[in-house]
Amino acid sequence: MHELGICDALLKMVRSIAEEEALEEISRITIEVGSLSGVVPAYMSDCWEAVTDGTELQDVEFVVEELEGTACCLDCGEEFPADAGRLRCPNCGGEKLTPLTGRDLTLKEILAT
Repeated sequence: MHELGICDALLKMVRSIAEEEALEEISRITIEVGSLSGVVPAYMSDCWEAVTDGTELQDVEFVVEELEGTACCLDCGEEFPADAGRLRCPNCGGEKLTPLTGRDLTLKEILAT
């Protein structure tokens, strides 16, 4: 489960940003997860809870926004919405695809009160 390692890195990143920006009382952290990133959003929430347990960030709201990915079929050129569960061209049925969007995982926002 690589989500645990990702959440551990996020925790370090949030702490570093909070220190650099002198943020106090962080209330919410928002991340964006692309549907082609290989990251399971529900696992991210569970892992965030695990890595922040007993820390100053344990009560921070953790918001995961899922972003739809897009792919292009190399056989027919069709561009279409894609996720890890749909990796076949809806136009020709081809499986030779290039992801265009949706591979990212981004720390979108740290909200401090």
